[in-house]
Amino acid sequence: MTQTRANMSRRRSTGLLTGRLLERRVPLRGTITNQLASCCIARLLVLATEDRQKPIITYIDSPGGSVAEALSVISTMNGIRSPVVTFSRGAIGGAAAVIAAHGLKGFRTADPAAHFSLGIKNETSGDESAELHESYLKLLVQILVNDTSKSEAEVLRWLTQGVEFNAQEAMHNGLIDAIALDPLLPIVS
Repeated sequence: MTQTRANMSRRRSTGLLTGRLLERRVPLRGTITNQLASCCIARLLVLATEDRQKPIITYIDSPGGSVAEALSVISTMNGIRSPVVTFSRGAIGGAAAVIAAHGLKGFRTADPAAHFSLGIKNETSGDESAELHESYLKLLVQILVNDTSKSEAEVLRWLTQGVEFNAQEAMHNGLIDAIALDPLLPIVS
């Protein structure tokens, strides 16, 4: 029993799921809530602490959700040194599409059946929330302009009019870099 405890203490905190690739993955599935964002952020931080050189794969299958929580995930992606690649599948909407586009350039991948919907809605009412929505919208526009190299006006139109892209159109518009059945990973020496 002592030997078993010693072996358990040597395991990495993320555990070996079913393969080396799965060990460094962060799932972002479902509506982005405080709980989902907190889980993603915690996983990103743990993986980045364990090995700064190895890429982290964020699997995205989310219709969107809280813009504030999505911005927290993006802030964490910016704050860690590990490369974060994104792999999108299913329906990717709103703020989740911005996270997908914010992965490591050259390694933002989508499944051929992925569908992106970029509309950002103001889900609250009142003057204060309208101002907050406007500031979130400005942040999202800035992020997407940097990640896609598109103009502010075009990106703002995407977000306010709810433009939709299939995987090919998303690649053409700079949201992703490749279409594949599996994520692309940078070579780590």
